[in-house]
Amino acid sequence: MIRVGIAGIGYIAEEYIKLFTQGKIPGAAVTALSSRNRAHMESVRDRYHLEASLFTEYEAMLDSGCIDMVMICTPHFYHPGMAVKAISRGIHTMIEKPVGVFPEELEELMTCVSAHPEVKSGVLYCRRANPVFARIKQLLTENAIGSLKRVTWIITDMYRPQCYFDAVDWRGTYSGEGGGMLMNQVSHHIDLLTWLCGLPKAMQAHCYTARERNIEVENEVSVAMEYPGNAIGQFIASTRECPGTSRLELSGSKGQIILDNEKTLTIRKLETDETEFAVTTRIPFSTIPYTEEILKFDAADNPTVQAMIINNFISALSGEATVLCPVEEAVKAQQFIQGAYLSSWQGKKLGLPVDAQAYREALKKRMK
Repeated sequence: MIRVGIAGIGYIAEEYIKLFTQGKIPGAAVTALSSRNRAHMESVRDRYHLEASLFTEYEAMLDSGCIDMVMICTPHFYHPGMAVKAISRGIHTMIEKPVGVFPEELEELMTCVSAHPEVKSGVLYCRRANPVFARIKQLLTENAIGSLKRVTWIITDMYRPQCYFDAVDWRGTYSGEGGGMLMNQVSHHIDLLTWLCGLPKAMQAHCYTARERNIEVENEVSVAMEYPGNAIGQFIASTRECPGTSRLELSGSKGQIILDNEKTLTIRKLETDETEFAVTTRIPFSTIPYTEEILKFDAADNPTVQAMIINNFISALSGEATVLCPVEEAVKAQQFIQGAYLSSWQGKKLGLPVDAQAYREALKKRMK
């Protein structure tokens, strides 16, 4: 039985606690909670009938000897430092997204991870466990559509009204979250994008702040991307559209993958690789014949994929699986986000990853 400690007992921590108490994480149990608010921890422990020790000091929980693994669910800024403390003590570590905010802290975390290969670490980017994205990853690994030409992702179905931001005072602020929709609502999609296509080599972004909302961060984004080789991309997102759109297109030299609403997957395979066809055809307005396959997937709700990624991590502890989202890969999502922010703030195209000092100074200015 894997003994799990949870640090930071807010909304997301309770969502994970439910998975354990509902028996959706076999082979593991919550044995410790850590928070500065002891009364709140007591109420959570009683509500979910946990047999868990309570700690008002995070380090005391790590040193207690009553946990094998920790799940860090504190505010964003604390994630890297808390993870370093756990990993350096030999405690397997799962970090709630995002993995961190400042580039140099992410570098310190990756150095710690590399220094302790015997300790498992990962980030709770749970959408990697969604079967439809697992299928897309498989197709790309098998080179089903050849070399990438274009990626376009439109995500405007993440609607948030004003009351969402008004519910707690840290939402919609740089000092509370380190950013807006890129850091929060669509960070899962950015992780998927870097997982599927890798990190762009350069980008130019436009982050539009406080569009029709009383907030200080962006709630609408348009990013133009350049990848190694000849591939280009667009990432378009908004939290002020309703009903909005969810559509991913991946076009390659051998075909195309299209995903609508995370349910309908269209796979198109060309009879001839486009790079060959382009120089051999003698018909100026010809097109390449292709086959088309349409697959339907059931919607994967958050509790389902959250349980899947935690179970994957538990299995990785015994060597039965590899960690679905290791820290090193989750950092790429943050490098994408940092690049988008700094490009927008400076009003120019930037290579990735961006200069750490320039990013810190620009973000600190906005946090004030």
